[in-house]
Amino acid sequence: METPTRASLRKMSIPAKAAAKAKSVRGKASSLTEKVYQLLRAQILSGELEPGRELSEAELAEQFGVSKTPVREALATLRSEGFVRTFPRRGYQVVPITFGDVAELFEVRAMLEAGAAELACARITDEELDQLDRLADVAYDRYEQPSLKRFIQANRDFHVAIARASGNERLYQLSVRQIDELERIFYLGARLRDISGETKDDHHEIVRVLRSRDPVAARAIMIRHNDMTRQNLFQVLAASRKASQISL
Repeated sequence: METPTRASLRKMSIPAKAAAKAKSVRGKASSLTEKVYQLLRAQILSGELEPGRELSEAELAEQFGVSKTPVREALATLRSEGFVRTFPRRGYQVVPITFGDVAELFEVRAMLEAGAAELACARITDEELDQLDRLADVAYDRYEQPSLKRFIQANRDFHVAIARASGNERLYQLSVRQIDELERIFYLGARLRDISGETKDDHHEIVRVLRSRDPVAARAIMIRHNDMTRQNLFQVLAASRKASQISL
């Protein structure tokens, strides 16, 4: 949105000036809210703000150098997305993760991604398949945060691209929401064990099946990939001290 200049304001009537200034203020407030929202969301998904962490509007406002209003609005959005919950007189908390939640998320993931892959077989382009192969090659060092972040992003982009290639907008939107909810779990698991190799092999195999244009095989391999990912995550989380961040 273009901010009115002093010269343009001088040419306006008093009511028009007031309206323009009010519009500019609203735009700045909206921008601050979005900035705080994106920062908080990234910290929650990456695990920097761990599950169960209590949050204070005042502390967050001081941390980000803003008033409480954009913080409150950002937290309201995160609450609607299921990442934050509120308690009377206590403030906010990053929603804890339970093994039951993870199991449900993977059940939904299997249904959505198997259906998306089945539809994508007839609609995905060769260029999109080539991009999937490139995304499959992204590896990481689990002790290096930027590298881990690139890997998680590449994994997300891989699965989102298949959902988009399904050609079904509602299925695509549901898949994106589900992938976002699982991202915290992927960060936890990927920090505990290097999954680059197995992920790379699985993703390249998925691309090979999509290139064959076999919808039955595409559905089957996505279900298998989902099951293997779920089993490996459960094992590594249950055996780690990080399991303290996940409740039964």
